[in-house]
Formats: sequence, C-alpha cells, structure tokens
Amino acid sequence: MTQDLARLPGKTKRLLYHIVDTQALRLNQALVTYGVSYISFIPNELLEMIFVETVKATKADEDSSSSCVPTSLRLRPRPELLLASVSQHWRAVALGMPLLWTEIRLFLRQNVDLVNLYLTRSQGQLLDMRFTGIHSQGLPEFDPDCLRISCIILSHIHVCRRLEVHGAFPFPKLLDGFKHIRAPMLEELIVHYPLDIPNSRHLLFTEDLLLSADRLTALTLNGLWVSGLSPENFSNLLSHLTSLTHLTLIGEPVDYVRSRDIPVVELPVLQTMILKPGPNISRTYMPTIFRAIRAPALRELVLDFHTATSSRDLQSLVDKLNRGAPPFPSVRLLTLCSRSMAYDGWHALAHAFSGITTLSVSKCIVNQLMGFLSCAGRRDAFPNLRTLLFDDMQFEWSLLLQLLQIREAAGMPVREVKMRGFRKHAQSELVGKLVTSLATYTPVVIGWT
Repeated sequence: MTQDLARLPGKTKRLLYHIVDTQALRLNQALVTYGVSYISFIPNELLEMIFVETVKATKADEDSSSSCVPTSLRLRPRPELLLASVSQHWRAVALGMPLLWTEIRLFLRQNVDLVNLYLTRSQGQLLDMRFTGIHSQGLPEFDPDCLRISCIILSHIHVCRRLEVHGAFPFPKLLDGFKHIRAPMLEELIVHYPLDIPNSRHLLFTEDLLLSADRLTALTLNGLWVSGLSPENFSNLLSHLTSLTHLTLIGEPVDYVRSRDIPVVELPVLQTMILKPGPNISRTYMPTIFRAIRAPALRELVLDFHTATSSRDLQSLVDKLNRGAPPFPSVRLLTLCSRSMAYDGWHALAHAFSGITTLSVSKCIVNQLMGFLSCAGRRDAFPNLRTLLFDDMQFEWSLLLQLLQIREAAGMPVREVKMRGFRKHAQSELVGKLVTSLATYTPVVIGWT
C-alpha cells in the first residue's frame, strides 16, 4: 500500500495517507477498548485455509511416525478440536467446515461421544475411517468395544471414501458384515492383517462388497503368508476391482507357500504398484507376484527391499528376471530402495525394465548404480533412461560426472538429475562447483525432489 501511495500525485497522496492513518487509529482504539487481537481480523476464507493446512500437517507427522498409532498420539488432542476451542469466532468457522471433521479415528476404549460428535459435524460428507488397536485380553469377537466399532464402520460404510483396518486381533464381525453391505463410495482400502491370525479365511473376497466397490482405485494389503489370502482369493479380489490404479503389497500378504495352482489376474488400468516385502520372505513370493499379475498399463513400479534381511531372500526374483521375459514392459518409472544391490541384481533389472525413462534409487545404492552403468560391459543398460532421482546428496560426485560423460558419448544422455536435500544446499560452494562441472560436459538439469 505504501508503494502504491508513493506513486500518486501530491494532493491525492496526502488525502489517502490521512484516510489510512485515520483507519489505523480507529483500529488501534478498537483493539485497546475491546481487547480484540489483530488475528481476529483475518478473513474467514484465509482462516479456513489455515485450518486445513494445520490439520494436514498434523496428519502427515502422525503418518510418518508409525503405521500403527501409538497411545501418545491417540491421547493427543486433535488439531480441529483445538482450533474450535480458541474463540467463538474460530469455533463458528470450524463448525462451518464439514470436511474438517471427516476423519474418523476408531480405537478400543475410546469415547463414543467424540465419535458421534465427528459424525454429526461432518454433515454427510464422505468419511475417512481408521480402526487401529491392540487387544490384550479376552476374546475380541465378544468384546463390546470391538462389536461397537464394527457396527460404527458398517453403518457408515456407504459414505466411506477411505477405510483402514489395522488391528493385532481378529475382527470377524467386521469382515463378515461386508458380505451384506454395499460400499459404493469406497475409493481406498487398507487392511493390515494381524500376525499369525487367519482373518484371511473370510477376508474381503465376497462378491457383494467387491461388486459394489466400483470406485475403488487404491488397495493396500499388509501381512504374513501364514495369515494371508490364498492365491485364489487374492486373484478373485483383484479381478473384481476394475477401477484399481494403485496396488500396495507390504510383507507377504498372499500365501503362495502352500499353493501350487497360481491363478493369473489382469489389472487393465493399474498404473502404480508398490512391493515392500518383509524380513524372511519365502523364496517363491516375489517371483510368483510378478507371474500372477498382468498389468498392461503399469507405469510406475516401486521395489522397496529395505526390510528384507539379505540379498539371498531376493535371489529367486533376480534369477527369474534374468531368465524370463520382461514382466511389465510398460513401466517407465522404476523406484528401488535397498541397503545393497549386487551386480547380478542390477543386470536383472536392466534386462527386465529396459524401457524405463526415470530411475529412482535410495542413498545406499547410488554409487553401486553409477558403478554398474559406467562399467564397460553394461554401458548400454537402460537405453531410454533420461532422469535420475537420488534419495540423498551423499555420493561420489566424480562417479556421476563420469556416468554422464559415458551416457552422452554413447548417445543415451541423461538430461535430468534430482536429489533430495539439494535445495537446502543449492547455494553452497561444493554444489556450485558440481553444477559448473556438469555444465562443462553435458546439458543436464540439476534439481531437487
């Protein structure tokens, strides 16, 4: 405002300065007289944006801390409740935002009145429901708390957009209820199997539920093979999800150990698949997953081997990729997270995913990747590769320079390199020298992710 006033003619400028000063004086007098703070003059539209971002940031912190909500977080006041308790004005704004109250958290021994409060304030908006808990004594199927929470979920599943069930106990009442209730608005389903508890014998393969989940685009299954879905049920489940675009499998949620007959299922619109095997996985799991799923439109594949105990656990997958035809030729973005990757592993990936244009790797294997791509016998690996994404900046810069020169000379140039943390160090002398060196050899865009 001061800059705008400075450009005005003299008389107009003096008049407007007088008006501005008068308004500021009146505002200060009101603040002193009525004890009103400056923050009270924030427009409601801006206040709503602040509320939304505050709730999002809190949820992101909780999700990154653990997949299973600990007691300390369950007892921490919800941000939307705190915002609605600041003043009558803020309370009115918060209550006028139904979307602020759509995340329904359910856990054992919680206050039922709080759940009903959120359901009322959401005013019929689509819900995100999360049931998390650990049962320590008695039979949970007869526990009043378990039955009550199951009834809450089942009575609102018709307006549920996202459902997550994560409990270290069997929940047959809930799973059996899915057989008789439609979920037409469900878009994302996340199920964490309890360890060593055979929920999967009647888990999510009833046609009534699956045929009604026409909007379901994201599915996450997490568990061990001893309590996992049978291959038949897993195939049946996926075959009904005609709109599925994102599939995440954590641990070993399908029991391929005790089955010889492996049905194949095609997912015509699947775009992203994330595989995160756990420690001590069976040798048959990863190769069988690659064989059992056909995804002609798959564009992104994430292989997260961080929790795998050793490369020996994945050797059967490496052998299959080396010998067989490429399992997903349409993949263009490959993300690899691992503590280490041997030469034959890189060779198998180069054979199976030769069409990728973007390769993202975790910090532990950045140097191994660049060493593999720079060696004399493998300089033609990943011929279409144009973008490299690194999880960290701590790697051998000389290897990167060497790799870029080799790719440029071979007619397969890398045009973009992105590194996590690069933005924070972008003005440092070391990074400045790196960028200068890269500009000398090849036109590469350096950025951050």
